[in-house]
Amino acid sequence: MSPNVATIPSTNVQNGMDGSDPKSTVVRRSAGQAVQDEFKDGFKYTPQDAENEAELTKRLESDGMEIRDMVKPRPMRLSDLLIVYCYHMIPFTLMPIVNTLLNFYFAYQLLGWWGPLIATIVLLILAVCPPYYNRSIRRRLVFLYEALAYYMKRVRYIAPKDLIPDTAYIYAFHPHGRMFYTNTMMIQTNYEWRKNFCPKGDFFAGAAAGFYSVPVLRNLLYLLGTMPASESNIRRELRQKNHVAIVIGGLKEVCLGTTSHTDTLYLMKRKGFARIAVQEKVGVIPIYCFNENQLFKHDPVWFLQFWEKVNRHVNIGVPFMRGVWNLTLPFRKDLLVVVGKPLFPEEGESVDDFHARYVTAITQLFHKYVGLSAQPNQKLVIV
Repeated sequence: MSPNVATIPSTNVQNGMDGSDPKSTVVRRSAGQAVQDEFKDGFKYTPQDAENEAELTKRLESDGMEIRDMVKPRPMRLSDLLIVYCYHMIPFTLMPIVNTLLNFYFAYQLLGWWGPLIATIVLLILAVCPPYYNRSIRRRLVFLYEALAYYMKRVRYIAPKDLIPDTAYIYAFHPHGRMFYTNTMMIQTNYEWRKNFCPKGDFFAGAAAGFYSVPVLRNLLYLLGTMPASESNIRRELRQKNHVAIVIGGLKEVCLGTTSHTDTLYLMKRKGFARIAVQEKVGVIPIYCFNENQLFKHDPVWFLQFWEKVNRHVNIGVPFMRGVWNLTLPFRKDLLVVVGKPLFPEEGESVDDFHARYVTAITQLFHKYVGLSAQPNQKLVIV
């Protein structure tokens, strides 16, 4: 499959309470080098398949896959809303900075200048103390991430039905989305969805290194099994027969923006994960999160370009997502996550060849299952 040049023209993007109001913005960008393969002759699930659940289940089983709800369906509760907004969303606003300043102020009011001094020392200790991971605590806190599923209208996943070879894997997530909502949910609830096909080994996740420069946040992230997505960290866990999740597109994909009708993956230059897989002789499992790009309003290009320049100097991501009522609160959508079958590097295969096979695999995965998603006419562009 050879790359071709593709351009995404001006697109009217609809946003609203659930992403469907007529108010719109205009997004323009050039996709540059792209890979698009419609796989017109290959097998694809259609929206009609989704209408008959029993028949769909049978067809998936014949394909070695199964479909399940991420959590037992029930109405969203107020507690789910509060967890999503206060625990998951507020860190992407100015509130953490305001809260830190207020803490220093109240410490000063209580203890005079000793208060801010003690607070500073505590933050410095948290900033330099060694990483601490506790699997038991992580399991107990899983309810904080199940709330991400309960908040949505419905979250289902399709995954292999039978055991796959017992080895370490790189779980490659796509797309990044505006704030990696579905990816976060899947990573922290991995005990549930991988128990039938890959139950052994612990599960870690790589994240942007900038998060680990923030006291308190870095300590929580380490506690929950995440780590800076450096090559050395990933190799270390794989060699210990653990699994590592990576959101392949990263910040660069966020800055490409999102649209209502097209998912754009930044993948053609992302070959680090393929190099690690080839050199460590581990498998790569492609994962696609359908509808992830529709959870927030689509930001204008100038806004994303501004934050891309900021991140060249300070690695802080792209904050200030806009969802329900322009708050940092996602729209409630139906989500479908498809966990593909693993790819293994062949003997003597080059990194470029393995990467090309992976690009083909994730493209096939998208086209095969997009018909079962909430947006069956969604297009895919890989740059």
